[in-house]
Amino acid sequence: MRWFVADKGYVNFLSSIDQKVEQIDYGDKLKPYFGIVLEINNHNYYLPVSSAKEKHKNMKNSKDFQKICDKDTGELIAVININNMIPIPSQYVIKLNYDQVDHYRTFESDLAKSQYIDLLRKELDIITSLSDRIKENALYVYEHFKQYPNDRLSSRCCNFVLLEEKSKEYPIECPK
Repeated sequence: MRWFVADKGYVNFLSSIDQKVEQIDYGDKLKPYFGIVLEINNHNYYLPVSSAKEKHKNMKNSKDFQKICDKDTGELIAVININNMIPIPSQYVIKLNYDQVDHYRTFESDLAKSQYIDLLRKELDIITSLSDRIKENALYVYEHFKQYPNDRLSSRCCNFVLLEEKSKEYPIECPK
C-alpha cells in the first residue's frame, strides 16, 4: 500500500455528481488516499482516510467502516469509510513522497511536519497490516451495491456505477 494525492478538480467533479464523495479540499490540509484497493471494470479504486472523531469511538468495524488504531496504545487515530471509495484514473493521482508533503499541506514548524509524516507512516503500516480485510470488504461493498442498490448498506455508499460512468467525462488534461 502507498499514499496517493488525488487531483482536487477531479474529486470536486465527482462530489458534484455524488454528495457521498468525501471532500479533500481543506485549504492547507491534505486528505490522502491509499490504494489501489481494487481494480474493477478497468477502474482503480482508492480509499480516503479520515481523522478520527469522537463519534467513531463507539462505532464498530464493519464491511464499510474500518478503524485505524495505534498498535501500541490502542488509540483510535483514523478511520476508513470503505463505502466512500472512488474510482480515480491514474492520470489524476500521484504517489505521495514524504519529502514533498509540504507541497500539499502547510506546517507551523519542521517538528509539526515530521510529526505528520510519522503519523502517515504509522497509519500506512496499520492499513497495510489490514490490507487483505480492507480489500475483501471493499469488494463486498462494491458487489453489494451493484446487487442491492436500494438497501441500507448501499444507501451509505457512493454510487460506484454512476461515478465510473461519469469519470469518463472529466477532462483529459489535468490542471497543475
